[in-house]
Amino acid sequence: MMLVCLLAGLSGGQAKGEGNEIQITELTHEDLADTKVENNGILMTKTTAATQSCESLIYSVLEELGALSERFAATVKALEETNKKLEATEMKLYALNSTVTELSQGKPRVAFSAALPIDGNIGPVNVLYSLVYSHVLSNSGGHYSQYTGYFTAPVQGVYYFTYSSLCWGGGEECGGSLYKNGHRVVSWYGHSPNHPTSGSNSAILQLQVGDKINVRLWPNMRISDNVNKYSSFSGFLLFPV
Repeated sequence: MMLVCLLAGLSGGQAKGEGNEIQITELTHEDLADTKVENNGILMTKTTAATQSCESLIYSVLEELGALSERFAATVKALEETNKKLEATEMKLYALNSTVTELSQGKPRVAFSAALPIDGNIGPVNVLYSLVYSHVLSNSGGHYSQYTGYFTAPVQGVYYFTYSSLCWGGGEECGGSLYKNGHRVVSWYGHSPNHPTSGSNSAILQLQVGDKINVRLWPNMRISDNVNKYSSFSGFLLFPV
């Protein structure tokens, strides 16, 4: 812009000078001297006005450049803050993906559910009788034995177990317990002379590798079932520790 102003000033001065030369050839020497002084004054006035105009334009351009520079700096700062937020989000996503991977790969899939295979009664017997739920509904990991009725913990962790039972009635008592390594944990009991009774119980247990869980019928008690599978035993791993 400065160059444009300078060129415009020079062009105007030259054009005005050419026009003055044509008029001077028709004047006397005294008139010529006066004309030169007058022309010099006009030229100086126009040159000063052009200079002021260019300076004003230059200041305006510089102000605009300053404003653009400030806006550019603000944009750069905003982009830097956005990049920081994106980096923080990426770190959170990475941590989340790592957690999901650890849970999916590191946690064993342990779960089972089984029912009694009978259509009638078991018991009464005069000993503590281990129930064998041989009708397996699911057995993820294969840690429940349909031949012994025992679940064996594959990893140290916290497990959930539940069982249910039915007794047809007829004056017989029904009862039993959930056992951990031969020790009673939780129990059920039912008695009705004329009507069927049912019961259930559950427990959350912390187990070591190799611990054994099963359900046992108390001495002189009974348990019943039919094709509806009322009496069942289930469990699964909540989380390893």
